[in-house]
Amino acid sequence: MVVQTKPTSQFKPAEEMPGSFGKLFGGETKELFRDEELFYWDHFQRYGSVFKSRIFGKNFAFLIGPDANRLVLAEKADHLSARLGWIFLEPIFGKGLLLQDGAEHQATRRLMYPAMHGRSLNNYFDTIQEIVDKFFEDWQEGSTISLIEEFTNLSTTIAIRLILGTETDSEFAEATQYFLGMLVGRRAKLKLDIPQTLYGRSQQARRNLQAFLRRKIAQRRQQGLLQESRDFLGLLLASVDENGNSLSESDIIDQLLMVLFAGHENPAVLLSWLMFELVAHPEWYDRLRTEYAQVVGHEPLNLSHLKQLPQMGYALKEVERLYPPVQNMSRGVVKDIYYAGYCIPAGWHVDISPLLTHRLPEIYTDPDRFDPDRFAPPREEDKKHSFALVGFGSGPHSCLGWQFAQMEMKIILSKLLRYDWSVTPEPSAIVPVRQPSKYQDSLQAQVKKVLNP
Repeated sequence: MVVQTKPTSQFKPAEEMPGSFGKLFGGETKELFRDEELFYWDHFQRYGSVFKSRIFGKNFAFLIGPDANRLVLAEKADHLSARLGWIFLEPIFGKGLLLQDGAEHQATRRLMYPAMHGRSLNNYFDTIQEIVDKFFEDWQEGSTISLIEEFTNLSTTIAIRLILGTETDSEFAEATQYFLGMLVGRRAKLKLDIPQTLYGRSQQARRNLQAFLRRKIAQRRQQGLLQESRDFLGLLLASVDENGNSLSESDIIDQLLMVLFAGHENPAVLLSWLMFELVAHPEWYDRLRTEYAQVVGHEPLNLSHLKQLPQMGYALKEVERLYPPVQNMSRGVVKDIYYAGYCIPAGWHVDISPLLTHRLPEIYTDPDRFDPDRFAPPREEDKKHSFALVGFGSGPHSCLGWQFAQMEMKIILSKLLRYDWSVTPEPSAIVPVRQPSKYQDSLQAQVKKVLNP
């Protein structure tokens, strides 16, 4: 695919793309929400890698493939608005990093970066291990668990402890209650902020959480020693850029809400699907357990060990490929862009799809198959194109917490290797999984402890 960047008379208007604007009122909104991932598969198979649609009254150009990912995420990122793409999140999570553009986004990202990388990860490691150990202590021999629910509870606990810096059980319980109450607003159809509606109760929980965070910020500032903090909140309060700028209190609260949102669910989804795939491919379960035994043995797990587990890294990459945490990414067009012979004008939206890109046979051999070796040398299929694997984004808006998420998942997976498990629904019944959202909430596992792991 050739990416064209300069207008010429040969460019056709975006309205001439294959596809359909759907019905006069509503476009294809109903079809998208009814079919979810199958909407993308159907349109891709019917129209190819470039097609149009109308969703919620907005014109969309769907651009599929690594060249499209590069255009949207990097080359023409300044022609596109992430905020317009994710605007539906703003009433609940505020104007966090995900909903910022341009210089504002760059400045905020610089201030947040130290709290998610380098020495900060060392500070978080022991706390994550402590939480994970306690979590697995509660698993009973032969019990059946809901994977998404269990792992979401775990990742939420890690997020609230490490991101908000809750120090007591009562603080943790209060923050958790408000956060979970706020989340339900995503399901609200009637956006009316009164106590009688789901949305209104969600907004009240949001206000309660904001008030909690204001008290917490004041308390932490009064305590001082912010540079020595071992949680995200303290390090964010301490962060100052080269010009002496720092985030305001309202900015910090917005960033905390957005990071909480991103961190509470994505690791849970990826780990659940990894357990599913390891049941279908027990040879990989054995390989991961053997690698862990060779690297860690009977020593306590430490951060340096995680860097010596390449096969675990390949397995996590493969679930990111098959079950990307964000299946599509939208941007609002603020300045005309040109792609595949079309001019996509300001006022439109563009949508790229990690889900479809990650299953393209021209990039990935036998793309529906769980095959972590595809990431190992000499194959390294994801290196065929720098934007072939984008489950955590790429370019200026790449996921700031990617390293944190990798560390968290590797710690959890290291503990999981001490268990045997079976999963329902059985892989043979639904593989290949073309519609993860249809099944992920129903994934259940029966677990038992392995002797002498």
